[in-house]
Order: sequence, then C-alpha cells, then structure tokens
Amino acid sequence: MNKELLEKYIIGETNEEENKIAQYWLEQDIRNHAEYLKMKKMWDGLPQALQAPEVDVDQAWENFKTARDNGSATKFEVDDNKTMKMGWNWWVAAGILFMCSIGFYFLDKSHRQEQSLYSTTSVLRNTLPDGSIVTLNKNSKLAYSSTWMNVQRSVKLEQGEVFFQVFKDKAHPFVIVSGKSKITVLGTSFNVRRHEDATEVIVATGLVKVSYSNKEVYLHPKEMITMKDNDTTTVSVKQIPDQFYKYYVDREFIFENTSLDRVVELLSKAYDQKIILDLEADKKLLLTATFKQNSLSDILKVIADTFKCKVTIKDSIIHITR
Repeated sequence: MNKELLEKYIIGETNEEENKIAQYWLEQDIRNHAEYLKMKKMWDGLPQALQAPEVDVDQAWENFKTARDNGSATKFEVDDNKTMKMGWNWWVAAGILFMCSIGFYFLDKSHRQEQSLYSTTSVLRNTLPDGSIVTLNKNSKLAYSSTWMNVQRSVKLEQGEVFFQVFKDKAHPFVIVSGKSKITVLGTSFNVRRHEDATEVIVATGLVKVSYSNKEVYLHPKEMITMKDNDTTTVSVKQIPDQFYKYYVDREFIFENTSLDRVVELLSKAYDQKIILDLEADKKLLLTATFKQNSLSDILKVIADTFKCKVTIKDSIIHITR
C-alpha cells in the first residue's frame, strides 16, 4: 500500500476510487488493519489545530455598535489632536476585533464540516476513519464530523439502513443518532434502519444500548427493537432471525419457518421487484430454506416447487399464484 495514499485515507481526503483501493487493502490481511491503526494512532498524536470558539457574529456586531456608541458619548478633556488619535485607535481596534470574530466563525464552520456516505441504486461498503466497517443498503445516507475522533465516534443515520461492524475502542464509545433515538456501543455488529418517523435496531453480535424517550434498553444478539420518534411508551424487544439484514449485507437469505408473506416482502426489497401473493391463504405458508448469492428466479423456482404453485409475470409484476 502506498504510504501517501494511506495518509490521505486516514485524514479523509481520498476520492471514491482511492477509498476502494484502501478498503480492499484493509480487508486482505488483519496485519494491514493493524498497520493502519498504528499509523492512524501516530497521526492522531500529532498536535491538533486549536479549536475555534463558537462565535455569534450578529451578537458580536451588536456588542461592537453598543461599545462604539457608548465610547462616542464619553467626553475627554484633551486637545483635538489627541481626540483624533484616540478615535482612530478605537476604530482600528474594534475593526480588528470584528474581523477576528468573523474569521473564527468561518474557521470553526469549516473545522466542523461533516463528511457523508450515501448509496443510491446499489449497496455501499465503506470503512470509517477508526476502522469500523459500514454497509449501506440502497438509498441510505450516513453523516459524521470530519473531527469525530477528537471527542467521540458519533455518526448520524439520516435515511435508509446501515449494518455496522464497530471497531472496539473503550476510550471512544461509538454513538449512532437516528431521529430521537441514540445507540451506544464499544465494539459489536448490528443493523439500524430509519423509516418514516421510526428507528429499528437489530443486534448481530455483542451488547447494544439504545436510548429513547429518557429510557434505556440493552439488546443482545438476535434481538430487535423499533422506536417511534413521538411515542414515549415502552416498546418491546423481539427475537428475530438474521434474514432481516443479511439479505443486503451478505446477499444471503436464511428463512426458518418464515411466513411466505415476509419472504416476499424481503425479496421485493432486495431485488427491487414488485412481488404479489395472489391468494391470502398463501401468506401464512412457512418456508425453511437458505439462499446465498442466488438469483431471484432461482429463489422463486424453489418457492414454486415447495408449495406447488406457479410464478407468472404481468405488467412487470411477479405473481405467485395457483
């Protein structure tokens, strides 16, 4: 791996193609990942730029005008030359102060600039600056500060669905904000989905703390919780199988006595294809099967053979019927 490219990747200045090269290198060997973390630790240990203070520019200007007016109303018993000199010095000092305020404002704004990851028509897999791996489902967006590691590892799920494989770092908890919910972990893997005004969390490994409406819930592997932004009632934790997220993370479907209605829902979402069960009674049929890297036609053939039904296509809509 080119050292200059790795340095650019660490500070977030790589383009999409360079990101792919760096991520491929990280995934090839655990020693590469260790080297990356070692280099990043050295980089983080370098002196950081001073944090610019929060400045209210409008208020700074009002304060300046008030101070100016008060100053001009004050009378001094001095000769004209000294008065002119004092007035000039006051305006120069005030001008410098105001320009510094403006400078701090824009410096701080750029210093806190957000980085974004987003997917459109395909699944996106990427690595965050700390080494954590994120897999974004289609039409998903994740944002984080360019300086997030200076204080804590915090990201915001703005839309869609993301599977997180968090690199363990006890000194910096990993926090995901989604709507009015907050998910906190140290090192684990889990799925977060943002839809409408609700957030759904499913744990794959480890322990996850979820905070919402002044409540806290701890989730274990294969547990799921769904929280609505404006609902303060206690929500229940459910046991669920892996297929709720593995279909886009690993392109794998694991159905264990799963209703055909749910099977069709997942297939429609995964393959961007509208699928309809024509008979209401067929929705309750249970399927047990595992598919990995299979095409939609292969999966539909297994369903048709298993339940002795047929698959037809009409107006670009797939019908499972009798």
